Amino acid sequence: MRTLRKNLLDLKVVIMAGGKGSRLSPMKPVLEVCGKPMVLWVYEFSKQFSDKIFIATVKGHPTLSILENIFPMSSIIFTEGRGYEFDVIEAVKNVGFPSLVLPSDTPFIPKDAIEDLLNKCESSICTLLSKGEFIGISLWRSVDTSSFSSIETNHEIINVNTNKDLLKINKECTEGFI
Repeated sequence: MRTLRKNLLDLKVVIMAGGKGSRLSPMKPVLEVCGKPMVLWVYEFSKQFSDKIFIATVKGHPTLSILENIFPMSSIIFTEGRGYEFDVIEAVKNVGFPSLVLPSDTPFIPKDAIEDLLNKCESSICTLLSKGEFIGISLWRSVDTSSFSSIETNHEIINVNTNKDLLKINKECTEGFI
């Protein structure tokens, strides 16, 4: 695990894995990318930043039994399923601050993009933009929404939202780009 700024020493990671998956499938977190579930890619990546990693989902979510087979029950937390923004707030309040929030559908996140977010964030809430687009990655120091900023990364972070995205990312794996 790398050295964190002093105010991030107790960093927790929350991986959001309980959405409706309306554009692809509710099974999206456990769909395979390059031979393993997307959420597992994100989890393994998260270990570089914290050993306190939580998987946020909804009770009764179609992926729950699979998530329980991949992760210890103690790392699974539940939200009400009222939508991404509400569920993020509920999850970070549950685990505490500071919290790095990662969606389960971004399997290949460049390490330096997260390091930029962690090192450049001076607000209570900072979100990472990939080529100007929100991708669901954020750092929360509190729920003070009046102190919000965005941190831009030049890296393209693929957010797997459609079958086309899933095919693209798996093709990149087989062609050796990832």
